Amino acid sequence: MATLKDKVVVLTGASRGIGAATARMLAEDRPKLILCARTAEANAETKRAVEALGATAETRGFDLADGQATHAMIDDVVSRHGHIDVLINNASAFKLGSVAELAPDDFQAVYQVSVMGAYNTIHAALPSMLERGAGTIINLTSVRAFNPSQYWAAICSSKAALISMTQCLHFDVKDSGIRVFAFSPGFTRTDMIEELYASDVFRSTGHRRSAAQPPERPAKVLAWLAREAPEDLAGQHVPIRYDDIGRRAGLEGTK
Repeated sequence: MATLKDKVVVLTGASRGIGAATARMLAEDRPKLILCARTAEANAETKRAVEALGATAETRGFDLADGQATHAMIDDVVSRHGHIDVLINNASAFKLGSVAELAPDDFQAVYQVSVMGAYNTIHAALPSMLERGAGTIINLTSVRAFNPSQYWAAICSSKAALISMTQCLHFDVKDSGIRVFAFSPGFTRTDMIEELYASDVFRSTGHRRSAAQPPERPAKVLAWLAREAPEDLAGQHVPIRYDDIGRRAGLEGTK
């Protein structure tokens, strides 16, 4: 898929950060973008930006943790557009705290978005992809899946679970024409991270703002995966260190 022109792309977490940057990168190809967030209004700025770049865009507001609402959204997209070419599960949730201190509801909230949210969209989109024998699914994970530390139990373990689910999905569909990827960017400067800086717990983890990469950097790799769906990476975890993969995606330097 060298171009996404007129392709139907569903993108979760599209209102800000890596999601919004990815939407802008994808818009250059003039696809049909389905921008998803908790509320449709949250995507208004992203929608204006991608339409100015020539893409067709619509916004959807729903809770990814709600399987019924997610299925209804995906079913409506398939009904109206005929199919989904690319599904990008970018939405994430952050709750910091030790295992002893983090409330069970807060721990579950991270899993509900990062793991169950991705499962819900995939489970809803797979039947039409399998019927067509085509489709690309990209799950945004994190290097934190392999770099556990104090206060990050919910985030690290949820991202590790998402990587494992992605790899299992690859084996489920590997002969179907569907390609599946897990993409793990490093520390990225997003609105969510800026909000976390208000937390004493987050600042105690030693993250420096100056060390964060701009969201456009991982967004460029996401857009490349969506366009090219490289067969040699299908089913693999892509721990982007911006060396070989970064060069293939057109990035300069390493991170």
